[in-house]
Amino acid sequence: MKGITQRLVETTLRKYGVPEWVDPYVHKYLKSNPVSVVKFATSFIDTKRKKGEVTKKYVRLPNGTTFGMDSIIHLLNLFYYGEDRMVGIYKDWSENSTEHNAEYSARFAAMMPLKAKHARAIKNMMEGLGKRPEAKEPKEIKEVFDYIGSLKAWNDRILATNVVLRGSYANVFGTIFFKVFYPVSPEFMRSLGKAFETDAIDNEWGFEEARKIIADGLVPEERILQLARELTARVLLSIEANMKFAKKAKIPKELELLRDIAVANPFHTLKELGLEIDVDKEVKMVASVAKGLSTQKKAAKR
Repeated sequence: MKGITQRLVETTLRKYGVPEWVDPYVHKYLKSNPVSVVKFATSFIDTKRKKGEVTKKYVRLPNGTTFGMDSIIHLLNLFYYGEDRMVGIYKDWSENSTEHNAEYSARFAAMMPLKAKHARAIKNMMEGLGKRPEAKEPKEIKEVFDYIGSLKAWNDRILATNVVLRGSYANVFGTIFFKVFYPVSPEFMRSLGKAFETDAIDNEWGFEEARKIIADGLVPEERILQLARELTARVLLSIEANMKFAKKAKIPKELELLRDIAVANPFHTLKELGLEIDVDKEVKMVASVAKGLSTQKKAAKR
């Protein structure tokens, strides 16, 4: 992949704010995908003049991609569960922490209504499509948030939520989700987008706190990496657990691409924040940790 087509792909990625380190992952995906490079690169260009379509059976994006409604509902349910769980986690952190920090407690207490608003927006969107959130929690997603909720040290919590979780979920799935789906533009999608816009100030605060923690050496480097590996491994397992839904939606290669970026993203961020790490080595470590967790779960079932 060289010349005009490669430049077209990379120009498209820069247009949507995708960092350059992602390029090799996208090029690898394109080489394994029967869809041409040019079609991929142009599919997300100038779609504003085109209209998407929402029916009871499917959602068709402006670029022509069609998703069955059951796949859309499943995706929204994952978003809903994550936002709803964070409300409870923030409440616990702000009220019951053994490590006293008045500023952090107040910050997370103030973020609770925003997370609750996000959850309501997603629930309203699902109800607009004639569905309700599933009563049963997705097991692999639950394990991600159980791990986050178990963290006791405030510095660990800041790093986990503002570097790892945001890097793996929000920056990869959330951003792409909105940039691809937003042009469909029914009223419920516009409302959902507005609900998430309120995060900007708190996101900036959290990331700057994470930067300070690392710059001031408040958490040993090995602990930071351990935290990132353990949480990202659980994120990896949660993504792979949804591969059957991706196959049903005929986008397994796309989910594999997002999975690979989601696993690498936190470590690229840590490297940008000053840690001297080998990202490829860390990605392999995450795969190893995830394999160990899977083995433990299988053993526990026997």
